[in-house]
Amino acid sequence: MSVWRWQQEWEPLVAEGCQVSLGEGETPLVKSRVIGPEVGLEQLYFKCEGVNPSGSYKDRFAALAISHMRQRGEHTCIATSSGNTGAALAAYCAAAGIRCWIAVVETAPEGKLLQMRAYGAEIERVPGFGLDAEVTRRTFEGLRARGAEPGHALQISAYAYSPLGMMGVESLGFELVEQLNGELDAVYSPAGGGGLTLAVALGLKKKGCKAAVHCVQPAGNDTIASPLREGAERARAVVGGTQISGLQVASVIDGDAVIQACRASGGTGQVVEDEAVWAMQRRLAMEEGIFCEPAGAVALVGALKALRAGELSKTARVVCLVTGTGFKDMAAVERMVQVG
Repeated sequence: MSVWRWQQEWEPLVAEGCQVSLGEGETPLVKSRVIGPEVGLEQLYFKCEGVNPSGSYKDRFAALAISHMRQRGEHTCIATSSGNTGAALAAYCAAAGIRCWIAVVETAPEGKLLQMRAYGAEIERVPGFGLDAEVTRRTFEGLRARGAEPGHALQISAYAYSPLGMMGVESLGFELVEQLNGELDAVYSPAGGGGLTLAVALGLKKKGCKAAVHCVQPAGNDTIASPLREGAERARAVVGGTQISGLQVASVIDGDAVIQACRASGGTGQVVEDEAVWAMQRRLAMEEGIFCEPAGAVALVGALKALRAGELSKTARVVCLVTGTGFKDMAAVERMVQVG
C-alpha cells in the first residue's frame, strides 16, 4: 500500500507509469498506554510517521512531488531542507533517476545530511538560512531562480512553493479519519513553515471531519501559533531561536493559510519551550516505546499544555502527530540518554 490509493482525491492525476512509491503512508496510530491515562486523557493517540521509508512524514510529499516531475520529464530537483524534506526527496529522486540538489539550513543535524548524501544528493549548507528571516528570503529567491531553469523543478514542502507535492501530505488526514472511523475531536500538529498543519486540516476537511486542528510551535519559531491564538489574520516572520531541528523556519511560508484553516476548524495555537520538548522526547521513548526526533514530541507538549489550561477536554479523542524517527537527530538522542 502507499499514498497512491488516494490518487482520485488529487488533481491533476499522475499516470500509473510515472507514480513513484517506496511504500509510504499507512502509518500506525498508537493509543497512549501511560502518558494519556496518567493525565486523564483516555483517548490519546500517536500517529507514528517515523516508520515511513526515509523516516518521516515528508515521504508523503516526496512521492507526489517527484512523480509529477517524472510525468513532466524533468531531470533535476532543486530543494531546501532542514533535514527530513531533503532526505525524502533524495530517496525518491534516487528511485526515479532524477538528480537532487539541496540547500540546507545552517543548523541541520549531521545525521540528516549523511542520509541525503547516502541517497546521492548534492547538498550545500547556507549560513544563516533557517535562522535569519532576510537570509532565508534571499535563499528562497535564489532557489526559485534555479528551479525555473529548463528541466528543473523547485520542491519545497510548502503549499506556497509545491502545492502538488503537498497534496500527498493530505493523505495523513485521510488516514486519521479512516483509522478512527471519523470519531476524532482534535489533532495537534508541530509547525515550522506550517505545511504539515495545513495539509492535515485540508485532508480532514475533504473527508468531512470536523476535528479541531491545533498548531504547536517552539517559542523560538513562533511565526504562527501566537498570531493564531491572538486572533491575528496573518503570520509573522521571526529571528529563529529554537534548537528543534525541522522547525527552524523563520519566515511565514504557509503561515497565513494555516491560521485560516486552524481557526475555521476550531483550533488554536500553542507555544512550547525547547526544554519541555526534549523532556517529552525522553518520555515518549521510555514510557510509550516511541522513538522520535525532538520535532516529533512537540505536538504532545502542546496538547498537554492545552489540557492543563482547561482548553482540552479529558473526554476528547486526540491525535498527536509524531513526525519523524529518533535516528534523524542523533545529537538529541545522545542528550536524551545522558539526561535519562
